[in-house]
Formats: sequence, structure tokens, C-alpha cells
Amino acid sequence: MMNAARSALRSRSFFALVASLCSLVFPGCAGYQLGAVKPSAYANIEKLYVPTFKNETLEPRLGVLVTNAVISGLQQDGTYQISTKEESDAVLVGSIRTIRRAQQRSTQTEVLQSRELLETMEITFHLEDPTTGKELSSVNPFGINATDNQTAAGQRTRSGTVFGQTSLFLDRNFELSERQALALAAQDAAEQIVTQLAEGW
Repeated sequence: MMNAARSALRSRSFFALVASLCSLVFPGCAGYQLGAVKPSAYANIEKLYVPTFKNETLEPRLGVLVTNAVISGLQQDGTYQISTKEESDAVLVGSIRTIRRAQQRSTQTEVLQSRELLETMEITFHLEDPTTGKELSSVNPFGINATDNQTAAGQRTRSGTVFGQTSLFLDRNFELSERQALALAAQDAAEQIVTQLAEGW
């Protein structure tokens, strides 16, 4: 009995040691990463000023909705600090270009009557020098021109342009559903913008 107890104790101690070493050698095991992983082109940028995104659509108050989502995402990510224009290293300038809706699912009785729509929000963005207003480098850290780079996953994102998407269900309270869908699409787009600025893809 004593030998079995000692063996169990040694096993627990061994696995505890392995877990500790894993957290030290591979920080990802513990859910953390060491230091910022921002693109090299943005290495000297610590503070961002985010003015309200320009709304080129007919949807009211969309600029504020998207801007708030982006600021919240940047704050949660922590790679950049949000600051005033006077104290910033760069200004994040964005424009909401289009809102598109396409049929995703029709009703059971009528093919041409939509039951569910795919809502897509196209947003372009870039960084500017807060003093001169000159656009900063739009070349991603892999050396590919911004207009040529597309991700392999669905090709929904390229440097400087994102496409926030969500589903919109057509029900009796369509106005409420539409506002909720816009908020979800804005959140999806904001996450992509933060990822591009923080990680370069």
C-alpha cells in the first residue's frame, strides 16, 4: 500500500512538473503570448486616434456604431492604446463603403421570397500621420501590395479592406432585426480590422 501511494505521488509530481515547464517554454499552453506581434511597419506606433468612420451608405448612425466596435476591439486586444489626436502616433481613418444584402435562404413555398439574407458591410481603412495627414505604409509585413493580398480563408479580407458579415432573418419585427444584424456585421468587421492592425493579416 505504501509503495502504491508513493508511486501515485511521484506520478502527480511528474505531471505537475511537465505542466509547469509547458507554461514556461510554451506560453501559448497557458493562453498567453509574450510581447506585441504587430506588423514591423507599425513597430513605432503605440497610440492610435480613431475618429468616427465616414458613412457612405444611407444607414443612419452607422459610422458611430462601427467606430465604437473598432475602439472596443482595440482596447480588448491591447496592442495599441487609444488616445487623442495630439498624443497619437497614427490616426486610423475608415470609411463604410457599402451595405449589401443577398438571399441566403428562401421560404418553403416560394423560391423568390427570401426568409434569410446575408448582410455584408464593406469597410476600407488606413493609418495616417497625425501631423501631416500623409497615409502610412499600406504594404503588409509579408511584402505583398495591399491591393493584391487576399487571405486563404474565404478571401473576405485583404489589407485595408474588410467585409463584415452576418445573417438577417425576415420576421415581423424586421426593423429591430436589421439593427441587430448591422451591429453584428460591424462587430465582425471590427474584429478583422483589429487583427490586420495587430497581426498584419
